Amino acid sequence: MNARDLLPGERILTSSPRHWVVLLRPIATTVVAVAISLVILALLPLRGELRLFLMLGALLAAIGVLNLYYWAWRAHEYVLTDQRVILNEGIVSKFSRSISIDRIQDLTTFQGLWGRTWGFGDIELESAGRDGAELLSTVPRPQQLRNAIFAQIEARRRPGGSTSP
Repeated sequence: MNARDLLPGERILTSSPRHWVVLLRPIATTVVAVAISLVILALLPLRGELRLFLMLGALLAAIGVLNLYYWAWRAHEYVLTDQRVILNEGIVSKFSRSISIDRIQDLTTFQGLWGRTWGFGDIELESAGRDGAELLSTVPRPQQLRNAIFAQIEARRRPGGSTSP
């Protein structure tokens, strides 16, 4: 997130992409698909140069697909500032949602067995004026982010409105 995207006087407290575990399934699928493609190409009755060319093409395609998954993962970001919770998404085009700390009414954290094992979970933010809750999915260390949000809510409710972390 760039400083130009912040409001005057706003400070970033924490920022992170989704947990790396979201990359496991696409990476595994891509590796299996390439392995199957290479086996099929090895078994086909093709000339040596053509077979090699097709195998290299499959490997380059896999590298391209893995790069797309990586950059899509990096382009999904959760940002907590002293005034807002911001969800940024997008590689080419950007999509951003923000919820003012003052409008957050409830936070719910969920971690399944895998989430507890690998250190990720979901946070559901309910805010005033919205029909549904905002879901922050696959958040690394969700309790820490939840506690940081609660700390900002409490800091803004205190007399004087101090927002120091």
